[in-house]
Amino acid sequence: MGAGCLFFDYNNDGFLDIYLVNSGKSCENASQPRTQPDEMNVLYRNNGDGTFTDVSAKAGFQKNNGYGMGCLSADYDNDGDADLYLTNFGRNQLYRNNGNGTFTDVTSDAGVGDSHWSVSASFGDYNLDGYLDLYVVNYLDYQIETAHACLLEGVHIYCGPHEYPGASDTLYRNNGDGTFTDVTGRSGVRNAGKGLGVLFTDYNSDGYPDIFVANDAVQDFLYRNNGDGTFTDVAITAGIAYNSEGRSTASMGIANGDYDNDGLLDLFVTNFSLEVNSLFHNDGDGFYTMTTFETGLAEPSFSQLGFGTQFLDADNNGVLDLFVANGHVWDNVAHITPSLAYKQKCQLFENTGTGNFKEITKAAGMFFTRPVVARGTAIGDYDNDGDADILVSCCSESTVLLRNDSRVANNWLKVQLVGTKSNRDGIGAKVQVQAGEKTQVKEVTCGGSYASGNERTLLFGLGTHSKVQSIEVRWQGGHIQRLENISANQVTRIKENR
Repeated sequence: MGAGCLFFDYNNDGFLDIYLVNSGKSCENASQPRTQPDEMNVLYRNNGDGTFTDVSAKAGFQKNNGYGMGCLSADYDNDGDADLYLTNFGRNQLYRNNGNGTFTDVTSDAGVGDSHWSVSASFGDYNLDGYLDLYVVNYLDYQIETAHACLLEGVHIYCGPHEYPGASDTLYRNNGDGTFTDVTGRSGVRNAGKGLGVLFTDYNSDGYPDIFVANDAVQDFLYRNNGDGTFTDVAITAGIAYNSEGRSTASMGIANGDYDNDGLLDLFVTNFSLEVNSLFHNDGDGFYTMTTFETGLAEPSFSQLGFGTQFLDADNNGVLDLFVANGHVWDNVAHITPSLAYKQKCQLFENTGTGNFKEITKAAGMFFTRPVVARGTAIGDYDNDGDADILVSCCSESTVLLRNDSRVANNWLKVQLVGTKSNRDGIGAKVQVQAGEKTQVKEVTCGGSYASGNERTLLFGLGTHSKVQSIEVRWQGGHIQRLENISANQVTRIKENR
């Protein structure tokens, strides 16, 4: 499968650190502590000079409790520092940040040790009580003891999701005292999918965070938040459960962003090879339209197998571009389908600003010319120079850190939220920035991609504008906060004023 990666500032020094998940060579004995070097996750501290130091042991990460899959960071206890949640094949783990450079495993006390095959997770405050709740997406009901071999056209392959039943996901309500309660059944999200990606996002702009789940080879879920602690799956009626042909796809990763600057957040989902990836345009009335073909994203994705993905403004011109991490799951796929490859090139698509995307992979740098087996993807400005860098985890080779060296010297603005009545990270808030004639809307989220996590601070590209006319923050609960005439090329920290 492959694991995820994370940008987060664990020591609050203003520089993004990196957390990497290592799975090891086998998922056998996943319930036992894993201490071999190739099985150990790694925390890299950003030294602020372009280099990183491995501080895993010093921070308290001496062992893994399972076969690692994903990583996610959020301040679940509202104490001002970034905590860490890990998904595993085996028991998941929650690490509380002690505020002194170390972490404590509080999984048992918190009650979030899901022992299914968990891949991705997302934090969001679904009941608007100011504390971050946790949705964990589980994949298959798979047991090593009953696993079997699979053949395709006479060739041994890793068995696909059709061979095993799906597993139910888990929704944990944050009780506000350091513990969580499993509310999966009472909330209405017990559907058994085959989930790989998940994201809390307010797709219908009613102020309540909804949940999108990317499932492998079965329909995707879109859980609309009813505002009373329950959810209703509206994916089919919303037009996002299947592709434009009415078929389930092998959904892997999720990107969330307003690619056409109409004020509504669209969704992009990566899929299997010989499918095309899915770009779902948010039509603003509770419905989506798949626009993959119209926007130029279909043909370039047909032979690829996408995992991690993110929207980012690579050149800070005020429109969102798109990154896709590719790599097949069968190392012998060429023996079955000669036109496909196990190692594949990652892709970068430039937003033309006219509702279309143009692939610029060949011009994006040396990494994009080299086939890899890429999985997780995270976006963040690790060197604090005002542009979006990319972190990519790969199978059986080193993780790749891509520094953005765009030749276009456009202006930018970062917006960092601090919640008071809302959760401290400001997750779920939407920020609107007006620069010249262009209005951009972004949502603070925690999750998405594939088993990975992004920088929480929002980065807005401003093009040639040296200031923004206004910043409008719509906090969870509906409170609106507005700032005017803000200079470009700085970090604007906004504390909730209620």
